[in-house]
Amino acid sequence: MALVQRADIRLAVIGDIHAHLRYLALVLERIAAERVDGILLVGDIGAGGRRLRLLGGADQAYVTSVERVFAAVRALGVPFLWVPGNHDLPNLAGEGNVDHSIGSIAGLRVAGVGGAGPARFGFAYEWGEDEIRARTVPACDVLLCHTPPADTALDLIPSGRHVGSQALRELALGHRGVYVCGHIHESPGAVILGECLCMNVGGLGAPYGRPQLGFITRSDRVPGGWRAEHEDLSTGQSRAWTLA
Repeated sequence: MALVQRADIRLAVIGDIHAHLRYLALVLERIAAERVDGILLVGDIGAGGRRLRLLGGADQAYVTSVERVFAAVRALGVPFLWVPGNHDLPNLAGEGNVDHSIGSIAGLRVAGVGGAGPARFGFAYEWGEDEIRARTVPACDVLLCHTPPADTALDLIPSGRHVGSQALRELALGHRGVYVCGHIHESPGAVILGECLCMNVGGLGAPYGRPQLGFITRSDRVPGGWRAEHEDLSTGQSRAWTLA
């Protein structure tokens, strides 16, 4: 008897928005032209920054910027999940936050790890490697993280240094599925770690910000079952990777 193929599931992934509503509008327009089952936001959602740590909480400018981003994404009428980034508050409230937890879109389980580390620069949501290793991350299909895994093309900065997380690399190496992230705006792309297809979708906000996004597809017709795509809307460049 022939095996029944699982229906394709397609999610859009938006990188560090930093409340850049003009680029966000272009990205959402691109997503609206596709059939997607949901959207993932990798963090750095609002106009935050170091002042949030100095203030010990949010100010109205930050709250308003986050509300505008969420309203724009919600207007597409598809479910979305997200994690806060290092420029966001770690306790940022809102439906769809999967930091320290798990959510589901179209049957795909999405577990989140927000914030950034291990380096600390005085932003609101920063952590050390041992804090990440101490977390219990539920079994899932998609790891939705803000920070890229260490020592890959995804965490490389112009000086030639790798600035990602070793703890998250370890998490990726133990994961079968997809890992999506941002944080290092200038290093969009994808790599395979073990049985995990990892993609950095880049950023919309400064520095190195531009209208860009990613898509991930779960399909029995794709080698390895997973496909990741990155599109740079400013250049028209599109790249794709599969898990096998």
